[in-house]
Order: sequence, then C-alpha cells, then structure tokens
Amino acid sequence: MTMSRIKQNSTQRNGKKVWGSYKIYCTLSSGTYGITLKGIKDKRTANQFKVKVNEIERLSKQFPNQKDWLKETYIACGREDLIPNYNDVIPTISEGFDELIETKTMYKSIRSQSTIDTYKLACRLLIDVVGDIPINQISSMHKTKLQLELNSRGYSDNTINIRVRNIMQFLRWCEELEYLDKVPFQIPQIKVKPNTKTWIKPEELDLILSALDCEVVKAYTLVAYHTGLRLRELNTNPSDTAYRGLYNSIKRVDNKWKLIVKGKGGKIKPTILPDEIKPYYDVMVSNRRNPNTISRYFKRACVKVGLPHYHFHHTRHSKASNTCMSNPDIYYNKSLLRHDSVKTTEKYLNDTRLSWEKLVEGETYNA
Repeated sequence: MTMSRIKQNSTQRNGKKVWGSYKIYCTLSSGTYGITLKGIKDKRTANQFKVKVNEIERLSKQFPNQKDWLKETYIACGREDLIPNYNDVIPTISEGFDELIETKTMYKSIRSQSTIDTYKLACRLLIDVVGDIPINQISSMHKTKLQLELNSRGYSDNTINIRVRNIMQFLRWCEELEYLDKVPFQIPQIKVKPNTKTWIKPEELDLILSALDCEVVKAYTLVAYHTGLRLRELNTNPSDTAYRGLYNSIKRVDNKWKLIVKGKGGKIKPTILPDEIKPYYDVMVSNRRNPNTISRYFKRACVKVGLPHYHFHHTRHSKASNTCMSNPDIYYNKSLLRHDSVKTTEKYLNDTRLSWEKLVEGETYNA
C-alpha cells in the first residue's frame, strides 16, 4: 500500500541552500496531493503529521464516500485555510478547547495530565457561564458574568488566576485561528501576596505519625518527609495512571541509595534516600496505595492532633526547611529539591517560623 511521504522545501539564496517547511505528499481516493506544513521545519514534527495522514489515506481507500477525506487531510496538516468556506464553520467552546489541548500536546507545550485537567476545568467554567456556544459568539458582555461566577465559587486568588489565565490563552489562540476577530475582553490577574511555606517540625511529625492508624501511610509520609518527593513522585509503577506519569526508581550508587525521579514536566532528576529510611521505602513499594487515599489518611491524622492547616505537600516544604537548618547553601537545596529556579527554592525558605535572613547569618543552623 502506498503511504504518504514528506520532503523539505528548499530554495537557493545568495548561492546557498535555505531550508523551508516540510511538504507532505499523499494519495487519497480522489487523487494525489501535496500539502505544505506551514512553519514545520523539523523532521520529527513532520513525521507526526505523516502518521495522521497515513491513517486518513488508509480510511479514504477503504471508505471513499464516507467523508470529505481531502478536508480531513487539510485539517490533520493544520491547513484549514485551504478548505473552501472553512471559516464559515466555527467550532463550539468545547470543541475549541479539545483542539487547543491536542495542538499543545502535539508540540509538547503540555507535558502532564494535571495541566490538561486545568484547561478542562477552565473550559467547564466558561461553558457554565455562557453555554457551549460557537466560539465567535463569545462577546464582551460575558466578561461581567464570568467574573461574578469566579467570585461566587469560593476560589482562592491563585485558583482564580489559573482559570482566568487558561481562558485568556484560549481566547488569544482562537483569535490566531480567526475563530474570533479579536479577543472580546481582558481580565487582569489578581495581585497575590507571596506565599509563605509552612514546614512540619520534627516534633509535629511525631504527633502526626502517632495519629496515623495505617503503617503503609506512615511509610509514605516518612519517605516524603526525608526526600522531599511530591506525593505522586512516590509512585514506583510507571503504568499507574493515578499518579499521572510521575514515578521513581532506586539504585545503589557510591554506597548511597539514589532515587531517580521522573517529576513535574517530565524531568528526570536524582535525589538521595537516607539509609535509615530505606525500610520504609520497601514497605511503600510492597503496599502501594492510591495517592488520594494517602492524602486523606494524612489529613485526618493532622486534624486529629490539632494541626488542621497541614496537608501532605507540607512534607516537601519541610524537607527544604529542615535541610537548610543544617546547610544554608541555597544552591545545594535547589539541587536536592530538583527546582529549576533558585527563586522557587527561596519561596520554600520564607517560612513564618524560619527566616532566610537568619539562616544566611548562621544563627539558626548547626554546622
């Protein structure tokens, strides 16, 4: 069976060959076509388009009269502009969000399920306010309704900012695709006071552990507290969808236990598991639990001992603060917590009971 092929366009400029966008050649039931992949100049991405077109080729020959296969091919190649009267058919909000998520996932600008989930929540919010209408019917009149709805839901300022940011990204993207003549309104971000990161003191951890009636959750808690791993990074089974693709593996290197962690954004970085915590790690591996179950047990124990403001992620905050008590080197802690930016590490150090200024002056840590 003949399949589509790709070829990179080129031209001569000042005696030199200049490479342009890739072009895909395909044979449908209605004929043979060459379609330029606008702006696509790397072979890997062009091959992703080719996979889609191959499937359309196969279906067009198997079911020639079922669909307008040329139109489907234009859409698969991101060349809707070649479809006659295409802009007369405007997708609904839900269809637009699905298209946005698919596009961002294809180009790797979305790397995690949690990011996809935030877009879906923004989509649901917008539909709750205006209905699942064609995108070009979104107007400036919807701005006030959207703001009222956001304020009525009891969201934190951070959550409101995330929802607004996702909706505005969606509207700007719709403008680029000419689903909208222009973005119909602007909603500014709320100025949020920088978060202080609260940490669990060792004596508080002892209280929480004493209230936990599940030995497995105790093991998860101790591993998290002593490594700084996020809850979903405690997973050791890459195929467990409950952990959204985050996991770790373990190996012995230079007489130390090293965890290789696939964390947020798909980044893979190492961290150290203290020898005395290895038995708890083994319990965790042998008795895997759903992350929501772990979080629920932990919160229940915190409430029981009078520490209702803590949740499981505070174990990560605590690792940052506790290591700074013994080593105030911010770059050491940046590496330990696998942060991309020193500024992120500083946020964890600005605790209400542990000031960064005192740490760097050497007043509160033991050398």
